[in-house]
Amino acid sequence: MKKFIDSCCAECFNSKENPCTQFIECCLAGPLCHENPVCREKREAIVRRLTHSAGYQEY
Repeated sequence: MKKFIDSCCAECFNSKENPCTQFIECCLAGPLCHENPVCREKREAIVRRLTHSAGYQEY
């Protein structure tokens, strides 16, 4: 999983045909539809990578 749009595992149901209604929340604090520490770490890694990038600005 390199992007939020990528499924974290087979339990993730978000897709173009079946979009998650909590997609943004799930990206930042998920997964919300199932408990899996590996999936949580994958999402946290993306957040860390993006918040420490040169383009990140705090408002």
